Amino acid sequence: MESNVFVTLFVLVLAWVLFYLAAVSFKLERFGVEVHPLYALYKSTVLNDFLARVGGWKPGLWRVVGNIGVASFFGQVAFMSYILFQNLYRFLYVPKAASPVVPLIPGVTISFQSLPWFLAAAGVVILFHELAHGVLCVVEGIPVRYAAVLLAVVTFGGAVEPDEEAMKAAGLMSKLRIFASGSLVNLVTGLLLIVFFVVSGDGLPAALDVFLHWLYFVSINLALVNMLPVYPLDGGQMLRTYLATKPGWGSSLERVMTFGFLGLMGSNLVLSLIRFGLIPL
Repeated sequence: MESNVFVTLFVLVLAWVLFYLAAVSFKLERFGVEVHPLYALYKSTVLNDFLARVGGWKPGLWRVVGNIGVASFFGQVAFMSYILFQNLYRFLYVPKAASPVVPLIPGVTISFQSLPWFLAAAGVVILFHELAHGVLCVVEGIPVRYAAVLLAVVTFGGAVEPDEEAMKAAGLMSKLRIFASGSLVNLVTGLLLIVFFVVSGDGLPAALDVFLHWLYFVSINLALVNMLPVYPLDGGQMLRTYLATKPGWGSSLERVMTFGFLGLMGSNLVLSLIRFGLIPL
């Protein structure tokens, strides 16, 4: 198992190095590709018109959705805190009852058999997440510069880039609604899939069943983890935005929250690796 993991990591890193060298050699920035040593971005304005149309439909309703997202931040942080503290307690005092904490690394903890399903589900989840950010930017009057697809060494992602000056000038609740909207959409997606599974029973085609279960898994996990108050996660950006209105003690509280949750997650991960190792999904 360990030798396979190292081989996979070597292949991923080698493939990235070759891609990076090719991107620099062929000057892919001419085509909107921004290349960095550890990641690359493809920027496009193709989705801007779509975001404008969706955001222009019932903006008041979208603000309500954003408000629900802000309120759900507290519940998600409380839930994740409970889960992580409970699991840490189990690792220390009831090891048999502890649950593994697994980082999602394609080809390592995501087996090659599961990789296509994971990538398909992650693509859908990230698309929904970023579209939600973009729609709320439109609703709050913040121009979207571009949407971007991100490719990194062992994973991928996406982003909607709002105008920085307009974002800085926006009101507190506007910013919080924008940051919270992506995780709310992912959380709702995961919860609706639970209802769908209950209603549909065992009547789904095998391929669709596997894809939807991965979609549920990625949606719920991204929603909960992304709301943790650790910058640059959306939850961390919400915390930083709010505490910026509290001069004097705001920055100190942000550091306490950040290092506290990093320590909580890190200790769960380390103890999980010691007890369970890298578990392929």
